[in-house]
Amino acid sequence: MTLTAATRPEGRAAPPGDGSARGGWLLSAPLLLFTAFMFVYPAVSVIRTSLAESNALDAGGFTLRHYVDFFSDELYVKALTNTLSIAVLTVLVTGVLGLVYAYQLTMRPGLRQLQLALLLTPLLVNGVVRIFGLQLGLISVDDLLGRLGLTDSPLGLNYSFTGIVIALVMFQFPFMAMAIYASLSRLDTSLVEAAQTLGANRFSVLLRVVFPLAVPGLVAGGVLTFAAAAGTFIVPAMMGGGRVNTVPQMIYTSVSQSQLWATASAFAVILVVVLVIPIMLGSHFGNRSTAGGR
Repeated sequence: MTLTAATRPEGRAAPPGDGSARGGWLLSAPLLLFTAFMFVYPAVSVIRTSLAESNALDAGGFTLRHYVDFFSDELYVKALTNTLSIAVLTVLVTGVLGLVYAYQLTMRPGLRQLQLALLLTPLLVNGVVRIFGLQLGLISVDDLLGRLGLTDSPLGLNYSFTGIVIALVMFQFPFMAMAIYASLSRLDTSLVEAAQTLGANRFSVLLRVVFPLAVPGLVAGGVLTFAAAAGTFIVPAMMGGGRVNTVPQMIYTSVSQSQLWATASAFAVILVVVLVIPIMLGSHFGNRSTAGGR
């Protein structure tokens, strides 16, 4: 005999498969459609276009010529090297600065609100405006260095590899610091006090006590910073001044100036593949650190 809503004992859950599976699929359908439309379809379209024989959007046939051309051209390989170098340096600098800043947030609760406000307020300003302000500041620094005889170039930091890294550190530092702070927010300050009582200096405390606890936040912030730094276009375009090529710039130039759709698609696929590998490794390392190294 099948229990109905009227005869089923009060408080007993409905048997499995009683419409719950169908309801779950209906609830997840909007998210699945959104993912398919915003991610799967564009990814498939880019991969298919990258394999087209010509650079026309309606080209037929498939070839790997565009991938071969990328790794055969010194300019393109240099752009990829610049992209990865910029991303790695940005992660290293923001990691060190973010660790120190997050540690101060944890150890000085009286100034925490002020430090958080100083950290997050720049995010309210438009990115282009922040880059322009940084350029004006670097011009003043270059002028000072020139007056001191330390450089003979009026644009030593602007329109340079170093300028791009400085701008990306400015952009990504808040995200790295907040990711590390999320890990250190559970830090027992008595551990730091005990280490200092036993004679450890500030550097030893930071390296042996704080750093191991901050590893999950460092990994999470590093993954976000690496992906953002390698995939950004506006920062290299404004701070590089056309002197430092990156893969996102090559993609934009290939489409906007030459209508090379297949070439740009191949560049995009290469960039994604190159980024996915370190991101997956970083995520795996972060999961192992969170699980206690198991």
